[in-house]
Amino acid sequence: MTPLKPLIGITCNWIPHEAGGYLRLDDAYAQAVARAGGLPVLIPIRTDPEALAERLDGLVIPGGDDIDPRHYGEEPHPATQTVSAPRFEQEWATLKAFESRQKPILGICYGCQLLNVYRGGSLYQHLPDLESVTLQHRKAEEEPDHPRHFVQIETDSFLYRLIGMSQTETVSAHHQAIREVGSNLRIVAHSPDGVIEAIEDPALPFFVGVQWHPERDPDAPATRALFQAFVRACRGELK
Repeated sequence: MTPLKPLIGITCNWIPHEAGGYLRLDDAYAQAVARAGGLPVLIPIRTDPEALAERLDGLVIPGGDDIDPRHYGEEPHPATQTVSAPRFEQEWATLKAFESRQKPILGICYGCQLLNVYRGGSLYQHLPDLESVTLQHRKAEEEPDHPRHFVQIETDSFLYRLIGMSQTETVSAHHQAIREVGSNLRIVAHSPDGVIEAIEDPALPFFVGVQWHPERDPDAPATRALFQAFVRACRGELK
């Protein structure tokens, strides 16, 4: 008998309009989960987080707009565009419910930043303001493609064990990044100009955030390895 595919929740953007609002998600996230052997389940706003964490096997928090910096004690930068409050509230509560059950959690770009802020960390609100940032981490509006750069992964990290390589080329699409790392989180990857590119909680079975966009590079070995390992963790097969 073919084993059941694990149910993997993916949070969504919420866009308000006069009829109430609608959900939006780049299909690449769902396709990455499906290709790795999971069954993607989109999570709308105002959904019971405890019930979700009971029924679902894992959680993906995808990319999005910016976290309201008041959540880490700052006023907004002029370049900050905050994510909708209903989405943020749903994700915060859902993250808490999954973490309390030690179920696998993968944060991507904004999702990585959310894991850090959730643990009490902070963010750089606009990387171009930093003299130390010499790489392009987000494309200009007129450019057709997202920039790519390499990241270096710590060889004694859980992420390295999942991906199996100390360096990988990544697709980058962000103007914010982790500043102060949150409680019990370990920094496990950097870009060549020092931007934090991945975090993990070594005490949990799978609590990983990557700043890059693996779903936008579906054929890359690192992408396949990361999502396959995540799905195995959701099946309870990753030790």
